[in-house]
Amino acid sequence: MTDASGAVVAGAKVEAMNDETGVVFNQNTTSSGNYSFASLTPGSYSVTVTLSGFQTFRSVHNFLTVGTPLVVDVTLRVGTVGATVEVVESNYQRLETSNATVSDIMDTKQVQNLPLNGRNPLSLLTLEPGVVQRTTNGSGSGTHVFGSRDRAHNVTIDGIDANESTVPNPQSNIQRLNPDNVQEFRTVTLGATAEQGRNSGANVIVATRGGTNALHGSVFYFNRNTAYNANEWFSNYEGKQRPELKLHE
Repeated sequence: MTDASGAVVAGAKVEAMNDETGVVFNQNTTSSGNYSFASLTPGSYSVTVTLSGFQTFRSVHNFLTVGTPLVVDVTLRVGTVGATVEVVESNYQRLETSNATVSDIMDTKQVQNLPLNGRNPLSLLTLEPGVVQRTTNGSGSGTHVFGSRDRAHNVTIDGIDANESTVPNPQSNIQRLNPDNVQEFRTVTLGATAEQGRNSGANVIVATRGGTNALHGSVFYFNRNTAYNANEWFSNYEGKQRPELKLHE
C-alpha cells in the first residue's frame, strides 16, 4: 500500500467483507505497507482502507478463487476520510504474479452444469490440458498428468488431506463429493508450490460450498429408460430387443 508519491503507508485499517455473507475481516498494514488475510473462503470481496488524513479507498467485486492468492494494490490519496475513492474490479483473467504454477479452475457454474456420469464433479478434471484418462482396465486411477504415474496425485478438500492412502485417485477420494457441496476446484498440473505439491501428478484443490444470507436448496432427478433408447443396428438385424435399462436417481 502506497500514497500518491509512492511512499509506503503503515498503520492503515484494511477491511475485507464477503459480499455474499457480510462477514468482515480486519487487518492493519505493516511497516512495509503490506497486509494479508489468511484462509478466506472463495467468493466476491469488497476491500475498504481508511487512515486519518487520507480519502477512504474502496475496491469492490474482487473475486477470490481457490488455491490462488488475490492481490489488491491500494494507493491512498490525501483528503478527508469522508471522501471515498471507489474502484470496481471485474471478473477478468488476472495475470498471476505470485507463483509460476500452471492450473485451471472449475467454478460453480461449470460444476453444476457440465454433464457428469455419476454426479462426481472431479470427473471434470480430465478436461484439463495435459490430463489423459486411460480407457483400459488396470491398477491405479488411469489418470495421467503430463506423463506422471496414475497414482501420483494429491487431493485436498478445504485444505485437508483427502487422499486414499494406497492408490491416490483424484476422482475417487475418501470424501463423497457432488455438485451440490462443491463450490469450485483448481487443478494444478505443473509447478505446484510447496504448500500444494505432494506428488508429481495433479494437485486438486477443492473448496466446498459455504452458506449465504439467503435460504436455498437444490433438488435433482435423473431418469434413464429403455423407451428412450434406440436399438443397435446388429440387434435389429438379428431380431433382438433393446436391452432393458432403467435408472432412477
